[in-house]
Amino acid sequence: MFALFNYIGLVGTFISAVLLIPALTAFGFNDTENGFSLLIYAALGSFLSINLLVATQDRGSVLKRSTALMLAVFGWLLFPVALAFPVAGTFGISYSDALFEAISALTTTAADGLGSLDTRPAAAIVLRASLQWIGGLLTILTFLVLLGPTGVGGLPKTRRSIGEGAGRVSSGISRMASSLTRYYVGATIVCFVLLLLTGVSPFNSLVLSATALSSGGYLPPGGQLFELGTPATLLVMAFFFTLAATSVYWHRMVGRWQIDNLRHHRESYYLIAVMLAISAFLLMIFLTTPGMRQATGSFSLVSEAVFNAASLVSTSGLQSNAGIFTLLSPAFVFAILLIGGSTYSSAGGLKFYRVGAMLFHARQDLAKLVYPHAVTPRHFGTEAYNLQIMRAIWVMCISSIFVIAMGSGLLALLGLDFQASITASVAAFTNAGPAYSPDWAPRGAEGWLAYHEMGIGMKFALAAIMLIGHLEVVAFLVVINPFRWLAR
Repeated sequence: MFALFNYIGLVGTFISAVLLIPALTAFGFNDTENGFSLLIYAALGSFLSINLLVATQDRGSVLKRSTALMLAVFGWLLFPVALAFPVAGTFGISYSDALFEAISALTTTAADGLGSLDTRPAAAIVLRASLQWIGGLLTILTFLVLLGPTGVGGLPKTRRSIGEGAGRVSSGISRMASSLTRYYVGATIVCFVLLLLTGVSPFNSLVLSATALSSGGYLPPGGQLFELGTPATLLVMAFFFTLAATSVYWHRMVGRWQIDNLRHHRESYYLIAVMLAISAFLLMIFLTTPGMRQATGSFSLVSEAVFNAASLVSTSGLQSNAGIFTLLSPAFVFAILLIGGSTYSSAGGLKFYRVGAMLFHARQDLAKLVYPHAVTPRHFGTEAYNLQIMRAIWVMCISSIFVIAMGSGLLALLGLDFQASITASVAAFTNAGPAYSPDWAPRGAEGWLAYHEMGIGMKFALAAIMLIGHLEVVAFLVVINPFRWLAR
């Protein structure tokens, strides 16, 4: 249990430190009331978290499989509940609405339940963007430290080379968290500087860099993304969306130029290939759409195509301009979102690894019908193929479909149009909040409500889908399994 409390204290300390960014923003905009309020929240969080760290220092203990799963679930429930208080205070909204915003931000779903931000304090906007940025980091850390070592949902096991026995002892967790945080912060700073160089204002660059590294979907006030910068801005955002959607293990291989490992790695290459293919497809659509080429120019069309493709594969759900995704088939858009990004990234969805494993399994079974005694490969990519892994992956896939179906039904019962319910459920499950939009509705259709028009019941239903999708479904189902608790 010491490792459990050490992890909570570590994360709590980091979140409390990040609260200083919106606090300084408030003072910079002469919003002293919100500035002092955020400082108090940061001080209180730091006091409680540092006490936990001191109490568990040098008392490392084994983090068991069941403890890791419970920590993953209860941690993602605990932090939004606590962070909803500063969100409610800075935005001036009710706690229930603030809880939806906190969950939406931390899960990087970016479902905007507030509507227009033009009259909101700058500190509140930066707070929400900061929570989204923290959520991206915590997503990767949760998979590396807690879910990866357990292999939940068929995840490939984490390698010890990243962080000295991931998830085993509190000291190992601290070292891994420190290494990952330095990399994440460094990449964010680079993104921020590049956005400044493309002509984006410092305030907008701060929000957009948080969005890009977390594969989120929040935008600063001021209209569409295309209006906030230049075509080069879209390319910078696309690059960091792709970075956020690919595995941190692959990043490490590239950084250390590990040629042998790079040759055997497959998942990130498939993701980049799909992104480029979608870019080419979108570019063809743009070139054949009357008026688009003359209105924006060739370079702008290329940057828009690349950005929107990167947004899809990273499960951000952002569009360079409203209605871009409606040029594609809804089935195609949400199929890409459901596949998601790479394992050990901040992207949502089922992940390319699982989809590849299922295709490999299907091919193997079909081959056995023709050659039942043939010797077949026992690996897909660098991972060993066995029935235990495949059972976990198929359970994950079926559970995901079940959650999306149940979520769609619940939203429809609460008054949302049925097609809108399916769209919103998939967008929430894949943590691609902006992908749901009334733009998908046929002209004159009723029941396609924007997030800020939804009642609190719909918002809580969507928040539950966001958390379940973010926690790999299976981990959540294991923890809430009543038979497990009755057996204890």
